[in-house]
Amino acid sequence: MKFKSLLLGSAVAVVAVSGAQAADAPVVIYPEPVAEPMEYVRVCDVYGAGFFYIPGTETCLKIGGYVRYQIDWADNDDGWKKLARGSITLDARTETEYGTLGGFIEVRGDAYSGYQGINLEDPAYDPIDSAVASVFRGVYLQQAIISLGGLSMGLSDTLYDAGLSGEFDSGGGDLVHFMRYTYDAANGMYASLALEEADYDYDYTPNVVANVGLAQGWGTLNLWGAYDATAEEFGVKAIATMRAMDAISLELMGTYESGQNFYSVSHDGSSGGYEYSAGAYAKYDFSPRASFGLGGQYFMSNHLTGADDYAVGAVLDYAIVKDFNTKIAVNYFDGDSVDEGYLKGFVRFQRNF
Repeated sequence: MKFKSLLLGSAVAVVAVSGAQAADAPVVIYPEPVAEPMEYVRVCDVYGAGFFYIPGTETCLKIGGYVRYQIDWADNDDGWKKLARGSITLDARTETEYGTLGGFIEVRGDAYSGYQGINLEDPAYDPIDSAVASVFRGVYLQQAIISLGGLSMGLSDTLYDAGLSGEFDSGGGDLVHFMRYTYDAANGMYASLALEEADYDYDYTPNVVANVGLAQGWGTLNLWGAYDATAEEFGVKAIATMRAMDAISLELMGTYESGQNFYSVSHDGSSGGYEYSAGAYAKYDFSPRASFGLGGQYFMSNHLTGADDYAVGAVLDYAIVKDFNTKIAVNYFDGDSVDEGYLKGFVRFQRNF
């Protein structure tokens, strides 16, 4: 009996000790797997609406562009001419110790009447005009600009490229390779100096273009000067814009050229540029969505023929909805360079984004 009691007591003790040890043993809890956090695109409001941060960087990017469909007409045409254009822009900006580092690209694609593709190998195919269609058919680079602070370089319109707001005028200039520096003062004054290559002969001597301007509450005043190193001729231009009333704005332009050069103004019915030209444009805003403009430009002493010519035009702009605009333009060209004055115009639909 004593032996059985001793054996039973030992068994109870073993069970008790085992239970105590089990109670004291650490419990390992394995956490459930956690999903990787999603990296959403962040809005970048430093440079205005439409910019966002490229994931993993401090670079802000804006994607934009437009789609345009235009129907043209002229007195000497046998029918309507059509243009379909698509433009895509990429605008990248980053802040650095030297100012904003920027990169801007614009790529365009055009298709005129009778052509549906995006590239054309046969230069003899000419649905409109060899001087225009052979250049502007297909997909092409319109702008490619690198900028840091006030310094910029790449491909874009010349610094001299400016005119009146109508569709009848000519201010001179075209696409160029360039290096440019712009100084922007805090009081509304600014100045730019550019070296430009506009020739196809790989000239070592660049053209030189300068601009000084003033922007105030009443409007703007700009003066340009350009020297064509190949032609060894120069041109100057002044443009003033002002708002006479809340709904009425006025623009004035005057140009002078020492001789025919890359920056010469041109008349639709002639070539060669003009020694002098003067123009004006007035616009009335019916509402934030609708406006009407009327203007003209007089061209004096063509460099090649001595002709005097003129152009007048009217433009009606209307925004159907936000970012979807229509434009109707009618222009008249006449003068010594043409046997008889003629009309040209177009209807344009454009969706911006």
